[in-house]
Amino acid sequence: MSIYKGSRYEYSTIDYVATDTSYIEKPLVLYSFSDLGLVNFWEHVYVQGERLDQISYRYYKRPEYWWVIPEYNPYIEDINNITPGTVLRIPNV
Repeated sequence: MSIYKGSRYEYSTIDYVATDTSYIEKPLVLYSFSDLGLVNFWEHVYVQGERLDQISYRYYKRPEYWWVIPEYNPYIEDINNITPGTVLRIPNV
């Protein structure tokens, strides 16, 4: 299993390979954010029913940047079940 060339994960280490319901392998890349303190970010309090693409649009005017939010909030285990009131760090990148 490898990560395709040109992916933002191209030079990452695959920590785990999972399979979806159709048995297609999906690599999982885990991160440590030792430099998180060097990035300026907004704090956003998550409201029930919000989607990450909506939040991304609010801060970046680009809904397709939704993936940035979970990368800077590694404590979120399931992006589809974020607890209301959770404070999300939205990096100013």
